[in-house]
Amino acid sequence: MPSLQNGIYRIMSCASSSQPSGDRQLFVGIDSKQRHGQRSGHIKEGTPIVLVQKQKMVKVELQNIGGDNYRLYFANNEASGMNLGCDKNNLQDNNKVFVTKEEVEWAIDQGSHSKSYHVQVRESGMYWTVPKNAKENTQLKLEQLQGEEGQEWEFERIERED
Repeated sequence: MPSLQNGIYRIMSCASSSQPSGDRQLFVGIDSKQRHGQRSGHIKEGTPIVLVQKQKMVKVELQNIGGDNYRLYFANNEASGMNLGCDKNNLQDNNKVFVTKEEVEWAIDQGSHSKSYHVQVRESGMYWTVPKNAKENTQLKLEQLQGEEGQEWEFERIERED
């Protein structure tokens, strides 16, 4: 499977696409409760990365930095200059994924299906995870790989909408 190309993507949770309703696909987004009242301002550092419906999803820019290692930036104007990140020096106590100015290296490798991927903090063994029955506003956490749907992610490349 070829690695992902540089570009702008929407990222979808495979856990949500396997639910009986089928059309309740959930995407990577930014916690709207934290954004409220900041419509004109920028997203704050530390804002949780959560699952959202398609109309609230955020565009994520992938930049390959060698092999299967990437940096993930927000392509939305209100979050420009911000990255998808974590507390990489304290993953045991703070295993959440959130908005940060710090650049975090993510390893993105082939998942269980041809179009799905696992995303881990590089060389940590800690992967993006949501529960099997994840609902909207569930925050992404970092956990050891367990081979569950909640650790599978689809990256759909989209064109720039400038």
